[in-house]
Amino acid sequence: MMTTVRRHALGAVAFLLFAASAAAVPVTINYLDGASEGFNDPTLGTSRKTAFQYAVNLWATQVHGTVPIVIEAQFNPLGGTPSAATLGVAGFNSVLRDFTGAPVSGTWFPMPLANQITGADQDPGNADISAIFNSDVDTPGVLSGADFYYGTDSNPGSNIDFVTVVLHELGHGLGFVSLVDSSTGAWFSGFPDIFGRQLTRVPGGDFDTMTNAQRLAALTSGQVYWKGPNVVAAHGGQIQMFAPNPYQSGSSISHWDPSNFPNLLMEPSYWGATQSIDRTKPAFKDMGWSFSGVADWSMY
Repeated sequence: MMTTVRRHALGAVAFLLFAASAAAVPVTINYLDGASEGFNDPTLGTSRKTAFQYAVNLWATQVHGTVPIVIEAQFNPLGGTPSAATLGVAGFNSVLRDFTGAPVSGTWFPMPLANQITGADQDPGNADISAIFNSDVDTPGVLSGADFYYGTDSNPGSNIDFVTVVLHELGHGLGFVSLVDSSTGAWFSGFPDIFGRQLTRVPGGDFDTMTNAQRLAALTSGQVYWKGPNVVAAHGGQIQMFAPNPYQSGSSISHWDPSNFPNLLMEPSYWGATQSIDRTKPAFKDMGWSFSGVADWSMY
């Protein structure tokens, strides 16, 4: 039986973008901000949209698919201090399991991926990805005056490269997210997800063979690794995941550990400008994504 679960939902339509390359997956962007705010800000709005679209196109020219990916995007005040701030948050809105053609049974797949595998929109009328960016970054008192940089040349100086932030957040929206319950170690709604099936504790065993208690202990063990064969082949071994003690909500397990070298796009903290999906690409292959024949813009 095919089962769909929606994780959260937002709604509104404002702008459309279809990636230009013939090999690219089509993308629809719905900007949710009201008039004169966020992506519609009279001063920053155009630059924000240009940078966001640029990052979307970088992803769209890489992942292969025919089903439009619908993204909802907006700016909201998320707060911060002179030394720290949440730059953005994003994720897929729903998951699907046991659909026709599913590579693994009894396993949740993020809807953007499930749609491409099936070749049809399995959750019509709803957005696939929701993304929110911190408008407070562009205000005094947050990050000591370092604002978002909305250029596309990876040269932000002392500012925060918005293209890099969008690439990172879209990585989460496309599937780089753990669904393990951080308080119990249980799988989401009783079934493993395709991301979690790639994880192992060394020593300790694979996440998909552990008890809930064992998974819970692994989340703060500092010993969690990505074991998928494409990552292992590309990296020359397993890559460590971010699993500190205590658990960090929104960061733990859903990122590479910062001790990896060189710095990778899907690490929990911004470290500088990049337009590379580096080890995210083989990780996505491990989860079931296929990639277009367009030249890889990865640094590896």
